[in-house]
Amino acid sequence: MEPTDYSRGRNNTNSKLAFTKVTETIPKMWELVYNLVDGKNSTIDIAGLLGVPIHTISGRFSELKAKQKIYQTSSKKIGSKSYAVYSKTIN
Repeated sequence: MEPTDYSRGRNNTNSKLAFTKVTETIPKMWELVYNLVDGKNSTIDIAGLLGVPIHTISGRFSELKAKQKIYQTSSKKIGSKSYAVYSKTIN
């Protein structure tokens, strides 16, 4: 899979520069995130398991979903916020 920039600001200079820097780490993060998707853990749970802030991996969920590797099955409310729960698609 080739990394694709799905961010809303993908056409500005800062976004292009930042995306170039993270392109090397994205495939590894896809793998880490994908391996933890189980239909039970929410996005915030997975961030906690990986020891990273949610904003660090939120794009990986969007990318995996766009590539039809995962799909949202439910959401989990923690405090006043809701976090998506994903399952793997059957290939």
